[in-house]
Amino acid sequence: MNGSNYLEIPGHLTLAGGNGGLAKAVVETRWSSAEIYLYGAQVTGFQKKGEAPLLFMSGSSKFQSGTPIRAGVPVIFPWFGPREGLPAHGFARTSTWDLVETSLLDDGKVRLCFSLQSIDFYHVQHIVTVGETLSLELVVTNRADSDAIFETCLHTYFQVSAIDQISITGLANTGYIDKGRDVGPLETSPSIRIADEVDRVYYDTAAAVEIEDPGYRRTIRVEKSGSLSTVVWNPWIETSRHMADLGDDEYLQMVCVESGNVGKNKITLPPGETAVLKVELSSQPHG
Repeated sequence: MNGSNYLEIPGHLTLAGGNGGLAKAVVETRWSSAEIYLYGAQVTGFQKKGEAPLLFMSGSSKFQSGTPIRAGVPVIFPWFGPREGLPAHGFARTSTWDLVETSLLDDGKVRLCFSLQSIDFYHVQHIVTVGETLSLELVVTNRADSDAIFETCLHTYFQVSAIDQISITGLANTGYIDKGRDVGPLETSPSIRIADEVDRVYYDTAAAVEIEDPGYRRTIRVEKSGSLSTVVWNPWIETSRHMADLGDDEYLQMVCVESGNVGKNKITLPPGETAVLKVELSSQPHG
């Protein structure tokens, strides 16, 4: 870590050892605090002053090489879901990224740029900007001589007061696949409530999504660009009991609303071109 001291920003960004001895960046702004692990270039915490944490972290999460961190915003690339003989959700979330640039912006936000070096034919960056909102950009450039086909997703875990009290809006009239059940032609409800295991991929949607949380008296807003898929996931009771890195009852305080390009929305990128997936996470009080 000593050789990276030049990347620190006094009063705003410190590099430190985190859980499991993994390196992390700790960020402070006048609006918020955040932490980002170099392992996975993964934001594991973001909290506005005076609010509950925006992002969920499992108390059972493993912080060890080769194992994903069950928290915050895992970076999913270059595939989503299982692959026979390969790690689920790709290798980006279990690779150590390089922190290559940091800056204090004129408006007081802090920006960090992470780079994933050891990938053939791809140049991959994750740019995190911390301020009153949390902005995430996954930037993929195809350096090969032929088209690159891949999937991307920013797998956001949100902290909620009670899963059975929240509602999710912004996906009405959107086609989806429920991975645990049947194919649903369209989301008919303007407000999605969760009362059982949910594992849905909504396709062909660039819309912003909001999570209404009366217990925390806030609305979380997920705005995105360069994304045509939204994933909604909560493991509920039985699946949680079979997950070693999630407490049996932690499903009650978390929901994933993920932005990406998966399944039929996967990306085909010509040589020399760049694809940018950008997500901005914000919250506003209500009630």
